[in-house]
Amino acid sequence: MSDQRVSMFISHKVATQKGAARRIKQILEGRTDRLDVIICEEIVAGDRWRDWIAQRISQAQIMLVLVPHDRTDLTWIQSEISRFEGVCPTGRLVVLKFQADPIPDTLRERQIIDVSAEQLLEHFLKPLYRGLELTKLDAPLNPRVADFDLKRDALQIEEALLGLSDLRPDRYGESLIVETNGLDVTKDGGLAAALVKAPNGCAQILNWNRRSFRWDEFRARAAEDKGKGTFWVTEMEQVIGEVARQSRPRVMSSTFRGRGHVAGQIFRPQLERVDFCCDETPVRYHFAFHEVLVPELVRGKGPVGGVFNLIYMATRVRWEVLNPFLVNASTNGGAPALPASPDQQSDFIQRVKTSLRIIELEAERHDMINVARDAFEDSERDVVVQLLEKREQIKSAIEAAADRQDFGRLMEQLTHGLLFNCEAMEVLAKRFLQLVQEDRQKVQHRVEKTGPGQVSVQ
Repeated sequence: MSDQRVSMFISHKVATQKGAARRIKQILEGRTDRLDVIICEEIVAGDRWRDWIAQRISQAQIMLVLVPHDRTDLTWIQSEISRFEGVCPTGRLVVLKFQADPIPDTLRERQIIDVSAEQLLEHFLKPLYRGLELTKLDAPLNPRVADFDLKRDALQIEEALLGLSDLRPDRYGESLIVETNGLDVTKDGGLAAALVKAPNGCAQILNWNRRSFRWDEFRARAAEDKGKGTFWVTEMEQVIGEVARQSRPRVMSSTFRGRGHVAGQIFRPQLERVDFCCDETPVRYHFAFHEVLVPELVRGKGPVGGVFNLIYMATRVRWEVLNPFLVNASTNGGAPALPASPDQQSDFIQRVKTSLRIIELEAERHDMINVARDAFEDSERDVVVQLLEKREQIKSAIEAAADRQDFGRLMEQLTHGLLFNCEAMEVLAKRFLQLVQEDRQKVQHRVEKTGPGQVSVQ
């Protein structure tokens, strides 16, 4: 490997860009030990600063110019550029400016790089480390540096120049970062060795203060108190697997109760960001845990819970699908409000499909239909079975019309769905009232038998 070195002088406005210059120096020198980045903030007390700058410029092979937003006085830029070109005729001048700013008159004849991660990556960082045009060396500074690392460097340089690198982030709530580099997470158990990082610890979600652990340790910790809910861990695994298989990840719905001093609080994890490496392989998954006011699904046990589930699902279908897309869309103060153009109708159909699918996913997640069958007595079960069969027929007809983009047929089937929803809700409401009355009698009997404060109701 070559031992040739390169010196780069950063020309910048000290009053507003010294922080950015320091950060850029740190980033650039971090990728190779053969690059010396010079900034005037390194001048030692007592040195003649003009002489110091002139000497360092004369020794540089590259000058990086940071054009500031404030353009009231740019004579220092031209002065340093002129000196560099005079003493380093074969040197390379690299000028960075903010995208929205005009090009200074003195630089109009030069190729300028806009301050954006994409421009910095393609026109500055890749040529600097992998090429020879900027450095004029016999061998590149670091030809093995990965695209993933350079993309991150470009983003950090952009943030530094925009003044964002000096911001102090303050995180609220819990978050987890799952690193899967080199693992096949699409296989069973493939996630076990993944590294999990918890920037704030896991005090709220797991009553655990560790900040780094393996996925199998994380899953074991969650399983120690199954009463708080554990499906959320499985759902995180499913989402990671879906992204790894290049599928669109599901919207996470599972909730669980916190532990320790927040044992009464309820949380829901959500995938917020995925980092991909240069070959488009996902290697880092960012999850955030948001507090919610109610758990995923609250219901009673046994028949009363089964009927409640069906009422809940029927209510969602009525007020999330049938009323918005059929009743409200059909009339608007007496005037037609239905979509007219093919594009409008296609968008309408897609929104109906999405809304129905969201409800169906929750029903499947909790096996609502099968559980509800056992909530009715033998004399009523035939009626319920018929209702469920009719529901399936209407659902299939709506899906078929949507798949064929048959707008007229879809509206017809939604109308059948509205009539059926009213019929089913009446049957369910009667059965729910019956179960609630039986439950009240049971509670009264227990209270009379055991007295206040000692009630035990199954």
